[in-house]
Amino acid sequence: MKVELSDEAKLQAREENAWWRKHRDSKGLFIEELRGARKALRDGPKHQIYAYIDGEPVRRILLEKTRCHVYYVVLERENLVRVVAVWGASRERGPRS
Repeated sequence: MKVELSDEAKLQAREENAWWRKHRDSKGLFIEELRGARKALRDGPKHQIYAYIDGEPVRRILLEKTRCHVYYVVLERENLVRVVAVWGASRERGPRS
């Protein structure tokens, strides 16, 4: 399947990467984990369902070392995984729906 990030997810990923590059010794860790998640989503995107929005299941996958969640929807007809949010798991709440 093809994997694409929504504009909002791209912005969130850039912000998360900037934070990691500024505050952590492992400056490339976030990007490394995000690349791994994209590969996992290409190969087998059916992970844990987090919520239903407009009747569609929103799933998430955890980037274990950086503790970020990648939220996505699977669009079977389009053979596409659309990442809708990249969100730090340490935050008090999940992304806006």
